[in-house]
Amino acid sequence: MIETVGERGYQAVTVRDIVRRAGVSSRTFYEHFAGKEECFLATCELLARRSVKRVGAAQQGCRDWRERLQLAFWAWTRGIAREPGAARLALVEAFAGGPAALERMRRAEDVFEAMLAQSFACAPDRVAVPRLVVKGIVAGVQALARARLLDDRAHELPGLARELLEWALCFRCPAAAALAPLGERSAPVLGGALTAGRRGRGTCEDDRARVLDAAARLAAQAGFEKLTAARIRAIAGVSRRRFDELFCNVDECFITAFEHDTGRALAQAVSAGTAGRTWPGGLHRALSALCAQIAADPASARLQFIEILSLGLDGMHCRARIIDGIARDFLASAPDGQRASVLAAEASVGAIWGIIQRHVVSDRADRLPPITPTLSYLALAPALGAQQAVEAIALEQARMRAGRSRRRPPTAARRSALAAWAC
Repeated sequence: MIETVGERGYQAVTVRDIVRRAGVSSRTFYEHFAGKEECFLATCELLARRSVKRVGAAQQGCRDWRERLQLAFWAWTRGIAREPGAARLALVEAFAGGPAALERMRRAEDVFEAMLAQSFACAPDRVAVPRLVVKGIVAGVQALARARLLDDRAHELPGLARELLEWALCFRCPAAAALAPLGERSAPVLGGALTAGRRGRGTCEDDRARVLDAAARLAAQAGFEKLTAARIRAIAGVSRRRFDELFCNVDECFITAFEHDTGRALAQAVSAGTAGRTWPGGLHRALSALCAQIAADPASARLQFIEILSLGLDGMHCRARIIDGIARDFLASAPDGQRASVLAAEASVGAIWGIIQRHVVSDRADRLPPITPTLSYLALAPALGAQQAVEAIALEQARMRAGRSRRRPPTAARRSALAAWAC
């Protein structure tokens, strides 16, 4: 399974491919597994157990909590570098394996989160790291590894283990305990014009825009598997000839729709961030706006975080490009003296994306706005320091609450900008 998936991708693999590579008969295969999916899930579980065992063995006999973490990071990254095919199946191809495979991945993440939390708890200073931050650390480390697996650069990971550990340790701060109460006191929402602008994009008299809007809505409502050129054309009101002029096939149309939809959501979040008085404040406002959008528009959220994975490797590469672009923009926007390292920015954006995705997959997108302070902390702590990050988030939260209590009508320039977004 590992070898055939590595060569062809999970979606293209057949039972015949597996039995040929294994040198067994189809009858023997079906004595052990009901089909390709069951074999794939069993392989995912086996690889997760091996990884946990490898990390546990590396820490055995070590009592210093920091050294234990260092050994764990080295063991995990070395394991991926030694067996990139197995890691690719567990961290990349699992996304194409459907809900059952994602559930296996979530359970494996839970185990690593528990191991990390236990190591943090052994520190003499007894600083508690919030559970959601621990989840973000695991998601960020996995996102960084996933990106290198996609680019065939898994051999780089052991050399990044120490910097990854330092990134993870920067979140240990007593002030982080204030993040959850900050979120509970304030759940920012988008302005009505921005939300309406996003929903109204399909009204533009442009064939390409109508096709992209139709593809996005169909995929969000019925799933990528039900997406056909005929259904897209019928909703968009364009001819077959016109569709073929615009896109080579349904996959290209869908990826373009995903990039268009995600780009619009990110652009609106960035627009909301311009109201911040400081760079940290603007970033927190942008994340607040993004989470509010996702919570208010579950159909688009499904497209951006679930359906794109139905394309297999093409979808994963597209997702990776979006995350990489966000990380680059994040670094470029930071002023001198408040800029994290390239690796920290990549890991932090991966952490935020991973937490949001887990909420969307589990139908808990409505709970994203209250956790925005923690998401902002994952981005800002490596750049500002943990204490300063919490203070900046708390200050901007207070400004946002005060601003909502005395909100003024938008200026003419602002109304013009909103109209442009709507188109």
